[in-house]
Amino acid sequence: MVRRHNRLLVAFYVCSDAILGVAAFVLAYVLRFESGLIPITKGYPPFSQYVNVLPFVGVLVPFAFHVQGLYRLRRGRSRVDDFFAVLVGSILAVVFGVVATLYVQAYYVPDELKDRGAYEVSQIVWGLFLVLNVLLTFSSRAIVRELLEQIRGAVTHTGDLLVQGLAVHPALGLRLNGPDHPSELLGKGHQALLYRVGCRRA
Repeated sequence: MVRRHNRLLVAFYVCSDAILGVAAFVLAYVLRFESGLIPITKGYPPFSQYVNVLPFVGVLVPFAFHVQGLYRLRRGRSRVDDFFAVLVGSILAVVFGVVATLYVQAYYVPDELKDRGAYEVSQIVWGLFLVLNVLLTFSSRAIVRELLEQIRGAVTHTGDLLVQGLAVHPALGLRLNGPDHPSELLGKGHQALLYRVGCRRA
């Protein structure tokens, strides 16, 4: 069950990272060319030019995060660890993105499309994408972490109530598999519920 839960969580992270990466890229374009906050000095690329890059970004971000090891779930990883892992993964995504787009432009894009700026991404857009992707991805992971901690807390509390009930009411004729006395599981109620409870007749 734990392995299946981990696989589902990794699948959720991969999908959400891809979606948030695409969203960060679109927002970076809007901030660079539509907001008026940053002066445009080298021409105004059409949004369709950046739309062509979106599928690549959707694959690029999960790949970079995989290289960084973000999908290897480990207990005890702190929020600081998550932040720096997301930061380094996002930096890798930008580096891979810059190298890949330059390579495609140099060797695969016809000259007439080069003149139109096909697959050319502004350096400022890449910089904005880096910041936005870190913010969006880390925020999503913080929300998921908080939800999981609340669920674990609820499970632990329910398990503790069960343990206390068995300790206070031995007349029920049930006891836990494991320790000689149920009170030894207090504070470990999630263990009692998830795999230590196989209540049996005393």
